[in-house]
Amino acid sequence: MNEHPIHREASIYNWLGEHVRSFVRWWREFDAWLNQPLPKGRYIAWRWLAPDGYAWFMPVLAGILTLAMALGPTVEMRWGNLGLLAIGFALFFLLHAAAGRQALFNQYLLGGQLVILAVLAVLLLVNSRPETYGMMTARPRLHVGLAIVCALVLALPAAWLLALSLFRSNAGAGFADSLPKVELFLPKNRYDFMGRGPIAALVSALVIAPIRYPVELLLPGSLLTLFVPDHYLWYAFGVTALVAWIVLFLGILFDRLMEILKTVGRLFFIGPQRVISVLVIVVAVLRLADVHYITYLFNAGSRGYGNTTIMRYIVFAYAVAWYYGFWCDHFVARRLMRLIDKQHLSITPVEIAYDYEGSETLSTVRNQGRTIALHGAGRLKIEGRYEDQYQRQTKAASNRAIQFMTPAEVLAQFRTQLERLPAGQAPTGDLLASLRNFQRSTLVYPALVGALAYGLIGGPAVFSFLRAIQPPELAIRSERHVNKQPATLLFESNQPNGGCGPLQPTTPRIAVVASGGGTRAAIYTASLLRGLAEHDQICNVVLVSGVSGGSAALGYFALHEKELRRSRDTMDVKAWDDFSEAMALPFIEQVIDGASDMRFAFGRWRWASSACHEAQRPDENVTGWIPARSRLGAILAESFVCHMGTGTMEAPSFGLMLNTAIVGSFFNNGQPCQANHNLSLPERATRCRQFLDAGQAGGRLVLTNLAAPASPPDDGSLHMQLVTLDNADISIARAAALSANFPPVFPDAAIDIEASGEARMRYWVTDGGAVENRGAMTLYYSIRDAFRSAPQAPQALPPLHVVIADVSASAGRYSESFGFGSVLGAGGQLGLGLETELRAAIEKLYCDHSSEVSIHEIAMPRVFRDGGIGTHWLLPNSLSFANPAKPSETEILSVHDVEMLVLALHNDISETYYDAAAAKKVKLWAQDDDAAKHDANWNEFLASLTATQSEHGCQG
Repeated sequence: MNEHPIHREASIYNWLGEHVRSFVRWWREFDAWLNQPLPKGRYIAWRWLAPDGYAWFMPVLAGILTLAMALGPTVEMRWGNLGLLAIGFALFFLLHAAAGRQALFNQYLLGGQLVILAVLAVLLLVNSRPETYGMMTARPRLHVGLAIVCALVLALPAAWLLALSLFRSNAGAGFADSLPKVELFLPKNRYDFMGRGPIAALVSALVIAPIRYPVELLLPGSLLTLFVPDHYLWYAFGVTALVAWIVLFLGILFDRLMEILKTVGRLFFIGPQRVISVLVIVVAVLRLADVHYITYLFNAGSRGYGNTTIMRYIVFAYAVAWYYGFWCDHFVARRLMRLIDKQHLSITPVEIAYDYEGSETLSTVRNQGRTIALHGAGRLKIEGRYEDQYQRQTKAASNRAIQFMTPAEVLAQFRTQLERLPAGQAPTGDLLASLRNFQRSTLVYPALVGALAYGLIGGPAVFSFLRAIQPPELAIRSERHVNKQPATLLFESNQPNGGCGPLQPTTPRIAVVASGGGTRAAIYTASLLRGLAEHDQICNVVLVSGVSGGSAALGYFALHEKELRRSRDTMDVKAWDDFSEAMALPFIEQVIDGASDMRFAFGRWRWASSACHEAQRPDENVTGWIPARSRLGAILAESFVCHMGTGTMEAPSFGLMLNTAIVGSFFNNGQPCQANHNLSLPERATRCRQFLDAGQAGGRLVLTNLAAPASPPDDGSLHMQLVTLDNADISIARAAALSANFPPVFPDAAIDIEASGEARMRYWVTDGGAVENRGAMTLYYSIRDAFRSAPQAPQALPPLHVVIADVSASAGRYSESFGFGSVLGAGGQLGLGLETELRAAIEKLYCDHSSEVSIHEIAMPRVFRDGGIGTHWLLPNSLSFANPAKPSETEILSVHDVEMLVLALHNDISETYYDAAAAKKVKLWAQDDDAAKHDANWNEFLASLTATQSEHGCQG
């Protein structure tokens, strides 16, 4: 009764097998054509491009490495880079020409390629100078390609020696003599179902595929996921993963199809490539999980869709791995070809004859007319002709039989078949022992060459990260202190006020607090400051305090005070437009572009201490052999300098506070460190690690032009760490970058104090938001401290309005966090508590002086800060916004429309949008936000500026 279902199930299996057979035959012929060694007798121009006896992709990979070596992974088109490119390709053409004339050059082509790459590396090293962001020079940048070439020059000869020693036979000509006894065309028919239970086989294969091949299943979708638009993300990943699952399912059912998949998989799943593929999968999973640090890099670039720099990094990494893997596999294949070659007509034959002398019934391929040839990346191609009967049975269009095998698979067939021969036919001597050793070597060799590659790249990278000298992002050398008094700014009248007129006794003073939040905070703070200018209140701003993105905007405002801090009658609209554009710059892209420089990847022995138009200082050097490795925050600091300006803390006429968070310190005060006292501060900080101090971690370090607040009594009691630096030569742009040095993207940044007459010390700092993200606390400390020199109580003081521009994301809904929610939110809650106490104290002090202080919370509407505009120094080409009241309602806006909407929050401008309907809908969501109440709070603040003090009264 069950015979019919079994027959039907078998027919399903055989139907699949028929289609797989057709595909496998087509693929093998395609593979044989695509990856064959290039033949002799081609035109000379083609031989100059690609030498005889090697697959076409070998010179292509060498060309990619030459391109990357000359132009760098980011493809720099400077004259120095183009010159290196011309030299590199000219040398490669000469090498290929020599290989066409002399067999020795062809045989040892790799040696010539490594010499050329080494020459380019030396030229790059000689011609490059210590680089900074924005360096205007024709010289090439010293990039990570130098380290890659050094690793290849060391690793590939070592791999060649390994192959030479591991695959050395003690059996003389035994391999060549035994070849005719080994059937390399496998006899098994792998397409027709033989047996019972095919449905069980289908189901089990479907279930096994993701368990046995998880990396292979996830990689195709992961590669696609990195570069597709956000709204196609899950669709692209799901469809691609499903296709990969089906293909792997068929491969499990049909061994010969799996051979093809493994051949393609050699590009991604063996050797160093596998590590790259796993990293790609991890990044793709993070993007699918909507981790903002990842999604913002891939959702869109600032100059079009996708981050092309990251794409180039991935391609470059795979190209290096393929080049290394090709030659490592090629060494073994060539060794095997020499072992099975009887005639020895060349050093390493490309192809040899292989006539089988065994039974003709073992396979469907004729015994005579067979060949074995080098093929592709370390494989062997076994070729023959099908028997006529088999060709008629399978209706094959050609009688060409092709089999591809790796050296490990060939050795396995040798051993299996030779061990089964009768005693009279079995090989004598050490052949079987050599075979067993070779099989072990095929397992050991990939592990050794892989470890060699990882060690030569990863070892120096880890060493430089842990032990290299860290140049400072900010070096303070001036012994002059600005020491601007907060009391003068807050209480006194008729004082110099920059380009504005002196403030009168009754003129309200304004203090601006700008919270952290990267690009979101920067463009919002710029919009708010412009709103103050349009309402003729910008000249009344006397104190500002910022964190992270807020610090960037306040720093730019301070650097361009002359153009921006004017009365409304002389307002420079273009200067304000430039302000908004600067805050929207893709600073994180600039960091990614520079991350491939040697100074960040491995380190250099010299570094530049000035960028763009900063005062030129001599390059600094290390005195020992340990290099100096800059941190990524240096690029952010240099790009801030180039795009914002080079002014210092002594320039602004108002009080400026840029807040960072302390993570560690080093005081060079004569500790018993064995390091030479003549060493520079960065070197001593590196060599005296036992004296590094983390006791101040979590404290505030403020870069400012204001006098330091009074220190707490030195009575041995514990108190909050608050360090104030107000040296005159502090770069405002670099200080803003230190405040925006957000973890974990940017490592801890170093501030060196080397002023004459002061103790040499180093602080390590991170983003100011690591302590608290609003920046109000230090402002309140400064205001409270100002009352130490305030007039006597009967004298009325000018009123103060504190405007807090807060773009912090909402807390959102609760979900299980294993306690991390409380850990991450504790700093903000404690900061708010301290703010409340300081605010109450300040209000009482103002009340005692017959005046008042008003606090205005001007929070950004939730539609912009909760999943809308990100915080990672990049505004993509398009952003998605959701209605806070109804999250299912979403709109996608261009970056132009987003900038216009944020600007319109505080300014009466002509609003022009690319997508007016979508922009107006998002604007309506912002206006209807009952939680932020942005418009109401902003209008209330403007109204309070024109009200008289008596209207408010004082609640003492």
